[in-house]
Amino acid sequence: MPPRLPVRTLTSSLSRAARFASSSSSSSSSSASPAPKSSPGPSTSSSLFSPSTKSKADPSSYSSTVSTSTIPKKASTKSAGPPVTPPLPRPLGIPVPPTSDPKTWSQRKQELLDENRHKAKRKALVKEATQGYFHDYNRAKGAGGGKLWIAPNVLIREDKALFFPDISGRSLLGTNVHSTDLLPGKTSLVSLISTRISEEHVQSFIQPVLEDVEGHPGFSFVQINHQTNQLKSLLLSFLVSSLKRTIPHNRWGTYLISGGEWSEFDVNQPLGLDNKLLGYVFLVDENLKVRWAGCGPATDDEAQSLRRATAVLLGRMKGTATNDTYSGVE
Repeated sequence: MPPRLPVRTLTSSLSRAARFASSSSSSSSSSASPAPKSSPGPSTSSSLFSPSTKSKADPSSYSSTVSTSTIPKKASTKSAGPPVTPPLPRPLGIPVPPTSDPKTWSQRKQELLDENRHKAKRKALVKEATQGYFHDYNRAKGAGGGKLWIAPNVLIREDKALFFPDISGRSLLGTNVHSTDLLPGKTSLVSLISTRISEEHVQSFIQPVLEDVEGHPGFSFVQINHQTNQLKSLLLSFLVSSLKRTIPHNRWGTYLISGGEWSEFDVNQPLGLDNKLLGYVFLVDENLKVRWAGCGPATDDEAQSLRRATAVLLGRMKGTATNDTYSGVE
């Protein structure tokens, strides 16, 4: 039978073994994981953070990430040139010969029931409602003076040309005049003006022509001053004496002052009057057909083409023109 050890000896040995085990485990754990306070700076590995956490800790990395991933790159815009003005797209005018006779009741009734006329009115109202007050003015300030089209360098063929509509007004002689009574039997240059800018536009077209053919018995120059505003029209009627001082006496009978809105179906749309601030010039033959048209400030080519076209029509009236170079279709 083995000798029996005292209880005190066993208790002391077990306590020493427990203290040794606890000290060894604490030393091993301290050597395996360093204290977090030993690295105060951002020296930790980046793989330990998500992109969002890293972006908060490092502002520079956040800004670079946003600039490359969330902000869209600006499209490289090249400086485009001025808009190209298209050529005259169609013959201008109305399809039926005009008349200065007062409309009968049956004609007025037919106009009231005309669906195309109502569509033109609705289109004009929608256009006026959707455009700003300075729409025409902003277009006139644009490139090329707001030209709507480039005038043709040839005459519009007679079988394709349309008629100039009837426009009434009061001449500087104080009489009511219709354009239909002034144009037949002559080669007529008709200008439409409403502002000072439009007068400059028209002058750039007509000045070379007047120097060539003014005084010709078969030539007529008709000026129509149109004021849509009733107040401006009234003021203009008070300034007739001033106009007489600037207009030669031989043109008083062909200078018309017209007030009020023109019909969109009968005048504005057929003549292409899309901007009220521009000046318009029409070359009308002896049969009241529009054979040439220009608008806005004239270019050198347009001024020369108008001179040639006027000379051709005057020559044909005398039966001396044999060259058909300028009788093509637009």
